[in-house]
Amino acid sequence: MKERIYIGSYTNKISICELNNGKLKIINQVDVESNPSYLHINRDMLYAVCENRNGSIVSLRIQGKQLKIIDVIETKEILPCYIDTDEYRKLLYVSNYESGTVDIFKIKRNGKIINNMQKLKYDNANIHFTKFNGKELFVIDLGNDKVYIYDKKMELKEQLFFAKKSGPRHLVSTKDNNNIFVVTELSNEICHYKREKNGFRLIEKVSTIEKQNSKSYAGAIKISKNNKHIYVTNRGEDSISVYEIINKKLKLIQNISSYGKFPRDIFLNKNEKYVMVSNQKSNLVTIFRRNKKSGILTKLENMDVKIDKPSCIVRSRKWNTKLV
Repeated sequence: MKERIYIGSYTNKISICELNNGKLKIINQVDVESNPSYLHINRDMLYAVCENRNGSIVSLRIQGKQLKIIDVIETKEILPCYIDTDEYRKLLYVSNYESGTVDIFKIKRNGKIINNMQKLKYDNANIHFTKFNGKELFVIDLGNDKVYIYDKKMELKEQLFFAKKSGPRHLVSTKDNNNIFVVTELSNEICHYKREKNGFRLIEKVSTIEKQNSKSYAGAIKISKNNKHIYVTNRGEDSISVYEIINKKLKLIQNISSYGKFPRDIFLNKNEKYVMVSNQKSNLVTIFRRNKKSGILTKLENMDVKIDKPSCIVRSRKWNTKLV
């Protein structure tokens, strides 16, 4: 089964790749603005944040083995680092790390980005993640150790507070959105929250690293489609931690080397038979075979791909027009 894969980087290039039975091949590289570090795909459009001091967003149309630049918007916000869409309303959310803001843009079907409709501002913030799940908007503030939860009308309904200097970074949720798992960059933990009548309640914390005194920074977190396994990258320990959800609790079942330096993102392919990791500081994407039943990873030998400073890995997905 062939899949089209796109890899962002801390260069000026987005790599277009083909994944075929665990083998990854670069078929093209497209020049864009500097540091297209995080990518998001909707329909035939790819959106990239360019993580630099001026801050910009690029929209590109996917045309076979090519990417055609449709629009470039300079946000004047410092270090945009995450991008996502509200598919029903055709809104684009951009997290600006150093500016501590979230920009909300209208996007047209032709790929054009309309000047920001709304801006969320926070004091002394480092916004690292903004994700709309169909019912709620989650905004993660690493600087203030908080997660803000908004309803569909953009009214703040809840805040989750984390230990000081734990550094919440990214989150994933179960399909029913009743459990969320937040990875903390500085304390190297997964914080598991369960939805209850009056909001989310913290039910457990688990470490992401084996050696507690090692200098490491948790990076990406992903969850399998069946909500049974969670994967976290550890930058510094240079490892991947694998968890199984047993009786609604997390159990570490594997801690395996990323076979590279500073693993930033982790990616499960469409049928979740393979896992790819972007090792930013060794210019290497490593590929693992995944046991779909147990969740365990096995490194595929001689399948590594050299890409300069790889950061984010995505693939095409269907457009959802149903309002949840």
